[in-house]
Amino acid sequence: MSKVLKVVSSGLLFASLGCATEGDVDEPTTQVQSALAAAGNDYGVAETFHASGSIDLTNPFFAALGSNPRTCATCHSPDQGWTMTAEANKDLFRATDGLAPLFNPVDEGISPTADISTRRARKATFGPQTIDLALTRFTRAFPPAAGADFSVTAVSDPSGFSTVTSFLNYRRPTATANESKVSSTGNTSAPVQDIPVQLANLMRGAAQLHEQRDPATPLPVDQQNAGRDFMFGIFLAQTVDNAAGRLDDAGARGGPVNLATFPFTLGMNDPATPAFDRKVFNIFDAWETYAVNHRRFDCVGEARAAIYRGQEVFNYNEFDISGVPGFNDVVGQDPYRGTCSSCHNTPNVGGHSVIRMMDIGTADPPNCDPALPLVTVANAAGATRTVCDLGRGLAGKWTDIGRFRVPPLRGLAARAPYFHDGQAKNIKEAIRYHQERFNIDLSHGKRADLEAFLGAL
Repeated sequence: MSKVLKVVSSGLLFASLGCATEGDVDEPTTQVQSALAAAGNDYGVAETFHASGSIDLTNPFFAALGSNPRTCATCHSPDQGWTMTAEANKDLFRATDGLAPLFNPVDEGISPTADISTRRARKATFGPQTIDLALTRFTRAFPPAAGADFSVTAVSDPSGFSTVTSFLNYRRPTATANESKVSSTGNTSAPVQDIPVQLANLMRGAAQLHEQRDPATPLPVDQQNAGRDFMFGIFLAQTVDNAAGRLDDAGARGGPVNLATFPFTLGMNDPATPAFDRKVFNIFDAWETYAVNHRRFDCVGEARAAIYRGQEVFNYNEFDISGVPGFNDVVGQDPYRGTCSSCHNTPNVGGHSVIRMMDIGTADPPNCDPALPLVTVANAAGATRTVCDLGRGLAGKWTDIGRFRVPPLRGLAARAPYFHDGQAKNIKEAIRYHQERFNIDLSHGKRADLEAFLGAL
């Protein structure tokens, strides 16, 4: 009989927005009981629904496929939003003294040659990137085999390991969830239309790179396809909010089960699209009544009103989008008067619904953690640029430097930290980055509402 994952979460407390009262802390008021994999987070509980009806732990995704004890779930854990989180990595290091399968210098830590002989050495090796930022390490060879229209002229690497032809690069593991709702996986993968083929290739490549499988015996096709089918069926979303309760209550359509029923449709891609078509999210429309009649409701109603208002901020609060390669050059306007939904435009999912990667400056040196290498590049025209991650530019195209995939937003609260390098520790910091980058006019109330909405996705 196949093993399936069944998780019962602990009680949740309505303790935010000033709604907690004396005695609340010991008394659970909402409980989630289901066959869904639960991922507790600062905003409540996210859960996973699988299209097959269960999470089959005998799938190759959960099997050790190489010469080390790792599995795909080592870095793509269901209780961490199908990626890995800084908080969980910190707890894991503490519990295992840094000896868990995750802490392997093959692709984690400051460099492949760093000392791991003692606990103190392991803390120094894995602390800055793996623990604090929840990053996985890659060694990038440059230029790519097909050539490039720029060259790497210098690398500044705190570890001293990198060169201009082989340098270290750190990334957040892509969440292997909601992939049937997006058109591209990963940050540097080629822009392909066939997502199932790409997911099967990821299984094969990950077994060799991360699990150290012998390349002479590649992962069998049937196991590649089984892993592909499993990933393709994962739907992750927040189910319960600490303050608002169940996110599929009173007509709302939150949660992963509802997410799995939404058909994929293209989002707003034409700058001439009327403003009313910018409504990318409508899952909390039924909670408008709490916002309109907020004085009639208790703290749960107030929390639901905030989530609804945040949805409206996301859909309709306009600002100028300027200087974003991958967006402004595509729509042909700079600045472009848009909203959050201009880039996160897949209806009720929040990724970008066509294959597109964008550069909003997250790899520019002022935004880079000092533990990460800086790469300086130059093109034939003499232009130079320094970044801590080439992004899609790793394929060799100058105009792609610093561009990354626009990620889906469902289950966002379960997978902190954010951006490709974990520079935003929480949703509040991610909002602040966008607000400052685009000079968005957000009052304190709008920021709080937007955070409540994003935390409820």
